[in-house]
Amino acid sequence: MTVTPTADGRRLRPVVALLAAHWESKTEEGWITRQVAGALAWVADVHVITPEGSTAGTSTDSVFTLHRMATPIEPAAELRRDLLIEGLSETGASGDVLGSPELSSLLDQGLVGPWGDASDILSALQPDLAVIAGHQDVGALNAVDRHDPGLPVTLLALGADAESIAFPHFASVFARADTVLAVTESERMAIVEHHGRPDAVRRIGAPLSANPSALSEPNGWVGDTGYLLVLTGVDSEDEEHPEYELSRVLRLSFPDRPVGITHTDAFCAWHGGRLNEGWPIERSSDLARLMAWARITVDLRPGRLFARRCVDSLLYGTPIVVPADSRAREHAQRGRGGLWFENPAELAWCVESLLEPPTHDTISAQGLSYAEEEYGSTDRFVERVAEACGLTPATAPVAVTT
Repeated sequence: MTVTPTADGRRLRPVVALLAAHWESKTEEGWITRQVAGALAWVADVHVITPEGSTAGTSTDSVFTLHRMATPIEPAAELRRDLLIEGLSETGASGDVLGSPELSSLLDQGLVGPWGDASDILSALQPDLAVIAGHQDVGALNAVDRHDPGLPVTLLALGADAESIAFPHFASVFARADTVLAVTESERMAIVEHHGRPDAVRRIGAPLSANPSALSEPNGWVGDTGYLLVLTGVDSEDEEHPEYELSRVLRLSFPDRPVGITHTDAFCAWHGGRLNEGWPIERSSDLARLMAWARITVDLRPGRLFARRCVDSLLYGTPIVVPADSRAREHAQRGRGGLWFENPAELAWCVESLLEPPTHDTISAQGLSYAEEEYGSTDRFVERVAEACGLTPATAPVAVTT
């Protein structure tokens, strides 16, 4: 990449502008956006531009310069867009409908305007590269093109939803990007299937690692018992929810095996049909400890983008069982780190199979090797991101606040 010098010729590092509708680390999309920004900070000065904030201004956030415009995007606008995509995808609407100006206007309503001031910030920064976080962010792309329609663009796709990846309204964002970053191979393949350019779509993985302290002492509710760990996203009394029913299937199918179930309001430990109920698992370190000591992790609600909890489990050598229609299936299938199911009977069969010592030990070793290779190295992650963006990685990492 050619670095554009400042007026006095003193620019020594590239300037990268990362445009993100949301700047956070609680969601998988937000977390990976921060990691990509951190990787770029090895080799460039990274400026994050976001509509968020109660007051417009510039501040320092870790190794980044953060520009808040105080024009936040309303959740209702994003919800309307997502519901439209889901509804039209299910009805099989014609190309004329999907490409109509009326639909485009409705999809973009409340989502483009908040990016109005971004062009002025870009003009002041004169970046060498723009990184857009999210293929749905037409407003961010418009801001970049108002500033400089020839500015190199990298798209961090954040393609958790296959219907959204394929939706024609966002084709211009994929087409404008010189390079598209995907976290998993299944995300990369979905993008290539609908937008082509396989050489331009790069899988970057994610920088994750096992926490050695998780192995120092087991969770007191389940101990070192070879328990099944079941991860849900529902309340412990929501008996009508499919996730609750699946967790019930497991504890009834394996009455002699301790089962620990994470609910939104409690951690339920079942021993021989007896329930011990504790506080909900809210800290990542507590969840890591549960996965590190479990015999199997059953994730009934894996993350939609790259199923981070499943990768974490594999990094402790704990095999996974996941829904067949989830992004987590890649880690079980391609990574050979677990099994996947489509119905309750298959779920019980998967767990029973993985409890067998020879099978368990083989899957454990395979999953650990895969997770370490694909996700367990910060250095490799930085190299992948920097290379995809046309930058040269430095020799030492930059710490990123997560």
